[in-house]
Amino acid sequence: MEELRKRILREIFIDPTVVLPVVGGASAWLLSWAGAGGGSSDMLNLVGLAGVLGGIGWFATRFIFQLDSISEKAMRDLAIEAKLKEENHLNELQKRLATDKDPRTEQYMVLLRENRAELEKIAQTPGIQIRSLEIVKQARQLFWAATEQLDQSMKMYLLAQKLSGPEKQGVLAQRERCLAEALESAEHLQNAVAALGELTDKTLARDMDTLQLELTESIQAAKRSEERMRDLQSRPDYERYLNPDG
Repeated sequence: MEELRKRILREIFIDPTVVLPVVGGASAWLLSWAGAGGGSSDMLNLVGLAGVLGGIGWFATRFIFQLDSISEKAMRDLAIEAKLKEENHLNELQKRLATDKDPRTEQYMVLLRENRAELEKIAQTPGIQIRSLEIVKQARQLFWAATEQLDQSMKMYLLAQKLSGPEKQGVLAQRERCLAEALESAEHLQNAVAALGELTDKTLARDMDTLQLELTESIQAAKRSEERMRDLQSRPDYERYLNPDG
């Protein structure tokens, strides 16, 4: 909210149509004061006054009559920036997953991203936004929880490369459970997106409460691997395993 407020004020105050007349008027005043008086100074004073008052007047006009459109544009810009940041994060994660020599992680990531794209498409369907607001919110939470599972599986893979014997097998076993839960989360998301798609068809019905309960349970299950990773990181030898030369 604070970022949105700053963006709106910046759009109003720093717009060239506001800044340039004020700067031009102030510059004319400075030239006038630096001069020796006379007709040219009077003219510069008039130009300076017109520029400053014009800029302030246009600022007031924009604030009074264009605030809604400026606010909408600021919200759109912030949404686009947030989307770009998310996509960059997901691309970076998918790139890292490609290095673990396990095709499953990339496959799960692709499945998650495909269903997320479909989710966002359905969420914009007229008439469904209000009815499915909470379900869409939970589905998004499940998506991010599932991507976190894949991230944790990558960390477990890297840790296992620095271990040997029973410790390595133990970490790899945890990683397998993490991947199994990531697949389960991806499938739950896929089912939820399919159910939301049915809601757009007036001839079909779905128990919304049941779907919300399923999503809640899926989100809770998705967080189990995160808890296991925290337990793993709490081991006193965890940092030594990650930095054997430290």
